[in-house]
Amino acid sequence: MGQLIGTLQEPNYSRSLPPELWLHCLSFLVVEDLLTLSSTCRSFRFICKDLLFKHITTTIPSKRTVRHIFQPRQEDVARIARARRLLLRLHALQSDGDAREVLGLVETWNIKTFGSPAPLEETEIMQSYSKICFPFVQPSISIFLILPSCRNLRVLSISDIHMEEERWSALVKLPQLECLNMERCNLSSTDKAMTLKVVSITYETHRGPPLVPPPTTQLISSLFNLRHLERLTLLDLNFSDSFLLGLVQVGQFENLKHLSVVVPETHMDTLFAFLSRTPSLASLTISNFSTMAKPSMPILQSVASNLVAYDGFPTLIPILFPGRPVSTICLRMNHRTDSQASLGDPFGVYNNNVVCKALDACSASACLVHDLMLSPFHPTPDSMQDIVRIHPDLRHLRLDILRTPNINMDVDVEEPMSLIMDMLADNVEVRDSDNLSLHSLFLISGFLNWIANGHLPLPAKLETLHLHYYQKAATVCGDAAKQRPLVPKISAAYPALHEIEMGTTRWWREGDCWSHEVLTRIQL
Repeated sequence: MGQLIGTLQEPNYSRSLPPELWLHCLSFLVVEDLLTLSSTCRSFRFICKDLLFKHITTTIPSKRTVRHIFQPRQEDVARIARARRLLLRLHALQSDGDAREVLGLVETWNIKTFGSPAPLEETEIMQSYSKICFPFVQPSISIFLILPSCRNLRVLSISDIHMEEERWSALVKLPQLECLNMERCNLSSTDKAMTLKVVSITYETHRGPPLVPPPTTQLISSLFNLRHLERLTLLDLNFSDSFLLGLVQVGQFENLKHLSVVVPETHMDTLFAFLSRTPSLASLTISNFSTMAKPSMPILQSVASNLVAYDGFPTLIPILFPGRPVSTICLRMNHRTDSQASLGDPFGVYNNNVVCKALDACSASACLVHDLMLSPFHPTPDSMQDIVRIHPDLRHLRLDILRTPNINMDVDVEEPMSLIMDMLADNVEVRDSDNLSLHSLFLISGFLNWIANGHLPLPAKLETLHLHYYQKAATVCGDAAKQRPLVPKISAAYPALHEIEMGTTRWWREGDCWSHEVLTRIQL
């Protein structure tokens, strides 16, 4: 590594583009292409190194994988090779003084595991193992020893790691660390105060009794800094109640602007007690795993008085919206209103009257609603008419279409489900307005046809329309030939509209010309 770093001397750019332009152009390349380009000449090696080491992802071997390094099995050859390479790289980073230049370039580091997340303990190392040959057996420990050398590290994401005192101490030594994301991590107590602006704690599965006790008040006060914290995500299904109770006791979070939280059944009052300590809160997200309970006491107007964005259930709208300037709304319509029914079932949930009531309640906001998302959305002419009538000033609209019939809709429920699902298949084609049926609304292609043919209205001032399928990771609507004649018809009826996105397909307008793009990733 010392020889590599020694060759990275700054070249002469007098006959080339300025370095910042090269960096901008090359930033669009994937890692594999950057590696290939960096090996072509000295100049590109110098330019690419900043990009190659700016963002690092390290996948550490699990306990089972490391054991197999010493007792290999035929089917584990590839995993063992990966583990060996990782251990050697970590050893090189730790022992090579020249590696500090590389570590100084790192701004984002993602540490995750493959296989079982259980960490390897020293007592479990095979007796025949020689520490002279492999001094870094537990890679998660090695990485935390290296982290303090990353003087420019700003974002750290870790998963499946037991956060004990030694590792907290390593994080405190990072001078530029602003964002810490922890997924499925066990958090032990610490008295190391941190100055993080962004904290995310995610543990969205119940795995039986936790390995560690609930977070202590000391840990919460050390992790969540009163003066610095600006964005907080708490999606821990095991300890979300403990976090909320602890946060209420910490004090006033003057700079907290964004909160995403899962609220247990009996802690809605605790949530609003915490909101009373966040005077700058602008965005609130209530997780789908939360309950629909209402606070037991009236909420003062001073609580979340600056709220401009809400993502959650309609239940809290009458409480949060009056007198507050909420203009961006995402309504999670995936819970039954029937108290006898089980929660979390998105089928046959809300009829049009319930959707209309929720939309009407949003009008209690102190300002006009410009951004609206409904998830899931049961498309009917009546529900679209309600959106246009109640919120005519919408600029941005996103609909997560549920691709199954709602039993509360005017659908022939006696019709065999297999026939209905056949009608919802991707190869269903709507050839003209005469063939438009209610069933075609369950398809994005049919939905677009209804709009183009004037059977579904949109708000007159709408600028962007995003259509996706509910709970589908990749919504593929890539038949540009069928979409091309529809887009100009929609544009003529809605001149303010300049973008239509349908999962992996995006149409956008520049002047009078519409262009088509296939997205490589879903834009959320």
